Amino acid sequence: MLPAYREHQTVPRPARVQASARSPQRLWRWAAVPFGVLYLIFLAIQFGDVISATNLDADAVSAPVIGQLFGAAGPHANVVLGEFGWYATLLFELATKWLPAHIQVWEAMPYAMALAGAVLAAWSVWQVAGPWAASLTAVLLVCAAPDTLHLLLSMTQHAPDWFCLALLAAFLALVQRRALALRPIVLVPVSLVVGVVVGVNAASDPLLVLAGLVPFVLAVLTAAVLVRGPGSVRALRIALATLVVTGVSWVLTLVVMSALRVAPEAGVHTTTLATAAKIGTNLRLWWQSIAVLGNGDFFGLDVSFVSVLAVACAALSIGAVVLLPRVGWRALRLRADDAASPEASARLAFMVFWCSSAVVLSAAFVLSATPVDIHADRYLVGLIYAAAAVIPVIAAGRVRTEAAAVAGTCVFALSGVIGMAKGTVTNDINRFPTAAVANQVWRLAVADHLQSGYSGYWDAAPITWASRFRVRVYPVSVCAQNAHLCPFDLHTISSWYTPHPGVRSFLLTDSAIPLVPSPTPDLGRPSAVYRVGNLTMYVYPYDLAARIVHVH
Repeated sequence: MLPAYREHQTVPRPARVQASARSPQRLWRWAAVPFGVLYLIFLAIQFGDVISATNLDADAVSAPVIGQLFGAAGPHANVVLGEFGWYATLLFELATKWLPAHIQVWEAMPYAMALAGAVLAAWSVWQVAGPWAASLTAVLLVCAAPDTLHLLLSMTQHAPDWFCLALLAAFLALVQRRALALRPIVLVPVSLVVGVVVGVNAASDPLLVLAGLVPFVLAVLTAAVLVRGPGSVRALRIALATLVVTGVSWVLTLVVMSALRVAPEAGVHTTTLATAAKIGTNLRLWWQSIAVLGNGDFFGLDVSFVSVLAVACAALSIGAVVLLPRVGWRALRLRADDAASPEASARLAFMVFWCSSAVVLSAAFVLSATPVDIHADRYLVGLIYAAAAVIPVIAAGRVRTEAAAVAGTCVFALSGVIGMAKGTVTNDINRFPTAAVANQVWRLAVADHLQSGYSGYWDAAPITWASRFRVRVYPVSVCAQNAHLCPFDLHTISSWYTPHPGVRSFLLTDSAIPLVPSPTPDLGRPSAVYRVGNLTMYVYPYDLAARIVHVH
């Protein structure tokens, strides 16, 4: 066992936390909670606008579009998802598609899952450090930065992974603290649910293996080795049984998806290591991403109260993440008299899980050739979860560290509240077609009796969704040196490119995002041309699918 460290006080930590919670003079410890409540109020007021803005992003809205059109694809159609197979999202959509209000369920589900993740993370913190620390974790996760909130609302951008991290942390805290007290009637269904949920999502996204399953195994094994006792042994057995369920559900998910002819985008290499020069670029993207995800997107802003607040949030977020490896190491230094307690086991497993998750996730990001620009921050949302879970735990029990944690949380939450009050989430959609443009396109299509058409990727799914499928726009790109249209390479169903005789269709070009800059020469003369904002709509007297070239 590693050398023990000394506590600053002789009173055990849980007793100190409970005593401080009862002190009327220390109500300041809960000063961050009103910010979380205020953030949720502002979000509730504009939730419809937030969802609408999210659904202008083709990456995000491609999930419900494919889910809705999946049944009409035909028995031999192939479904191509994104850079990874978001099977869990698709399975959820297929399982709930029979509901009369399933579209509303699909729109609400991402944030419901994000809130559930925050609740699970806060509950696990409560188990190891008490209610005060849990309140800080809840506020930090609720008051999400605009970019973080957008990513949490996109079910094709790793959002289920971060829920699974919170689920695994809560499961760890449960089995480590109550391994001997849990009865099979509770333990069996909980283990099955955790195993199935994590297994399906691990089959969907390899990122969960790195950020969740590897740290989970490390945490369980560490607790079993360093915390000797019957409780840690039974916790290890429970964890191993859950991992078996995870493996079975993983394999079954892959079998089902193969039978349904669903697969991720072909030819994407996510395991290529970065070059030496690329590692330097990735390090820059790493800290910039943490800043943006942590309410610290100050880049390019004029000096003002809001920009200074953003700088402070960036410093706090980066500092908290950088601190995690050291915190994880110190967590291994158990006191001898705590070595067999369930509380020590739960705290150790909790700290090892979150700290190792942050380390593994950061190392994978820096050493991978996959990150390209700041939008690679979608891989690092787990770092915000790790910092929000760990920092309140290590701060609990000492007045100075508690005061620092409260102050930092208030700064972070204030920035989130200001961003939500200003509608930053709904304003940060400059690269997407506006809702007004999307609605005008589908009205023109309906007026001209057009049921389907084609466009660049960033316009297709948003317009299809905005019309509630009254008109369907499918993504294409140009190929053979702009001589032909060809199917897009992700978020597609092969039946979209099957020609139908006697059907008129249209092509959209977008001057703001020129993936399809103009009609290709082989399309012939359009029968009508309309202009809507940055879009130009070319109507043809035949189905354009007949001219789409399939390149293999």
